[in-house]
Amino acid sequence: MPGEQFKLAFPSPILPLDALFSDDQGQQSLSVLRRWQEWPKSTLCVTGPENSGVTSILKSWAKEVDGRYLVPTDWENLDPKALSDLLSQPLCLDDCHRVEASASLLTILNLAEESGVKILIGGHGQPSVWHVTPPDLVSRLAAMTTIMLPAMDDEAFIRRLRAACLRRFIRIPEETLSFLEPRLDRSFQAIEAFADRLDRAMTETKRPATIPLARDVLNELIEEWETDEV
Repeated sequence: MPGEQFKLAFPSPILPLDALFSDDQGQQSLSVLRRWQEWPKSTLCVTGPENSGVTSILKSWAKEVDGRYLVPTDWENLDPKALSDLLSQPLCLDDCHRVEASASLLTILNLAEESGVKILIGGHGQPSVWHVTPPDLVSRLAAMTTIMLPAMDDEAFIRRLRAACLRRFIRIPEETLSFLEPRLDRSFQAIEAFADRLDRAMTETKRPATIPLARDVLNELIEEWETDEV
C-alpha cells in the first residue's frame, strides 16, 4: 500500500558511538558518554521513547569501553554475590523500566557505587516513574544524571538515513529520501538494514540510489520479513 510504513525485523551491526549522534545536542551527550571514567557517580542513564536509539547507544558504549550489555532476564534474579561478580567490567543494563525485581536493581546500583564500577542504564520514559519501590531506588533514579533522547521525527529520520548511506559512500538523492520517509520504519535497526541492502544492490546491479532501486530494496526486505514471520 502506498505510503504504508513497514517494521523490519533485521539485525544490524553495532555502530560506533560517533555514528549515533549527529547534531550539536548529540555531540554533548557523546562527550559525556566518552568521558565515562570521569562521571561523578557510578551510574548514568539514557532514556527516550521507543525507537529513539537507547539500545543502540547502550550496545555501542558497551563495545567501546569493553563492557557488558545485559537485559533484565540476564541478572534480575541473581543473588547479591552473583550481582557483585558482574561488576568486573563496566555494565550496560537495558530495559530497566521493565525490571520486575526492582530490589535487585537497587542492589546492583549500590554495589557499583561501592566498587566504583561504571554502569550505563537505559529504558523508556522518565526514570523517576519506572518503579514505585523500594523508596531508595525511586529517589536514586529521580536524581540520576540522565541523557534524554528525542523521538525520531521527520528531520531526525532523514538525517540518520542520509548518514547511514554516507558511511557506505552512498549519496542518496533528496527525492529518494522523501520516498522512504513515510515507508521505512523509524528505528536504527531498520535504517541500517536498509542502507546495507541498498549498498549491496547498488554494487550488484550498478544502478544508482534512485526511487526505483530504493523501492526494490524495500520490497525485498519486506518480503523477507514477512517470510520470517510465517
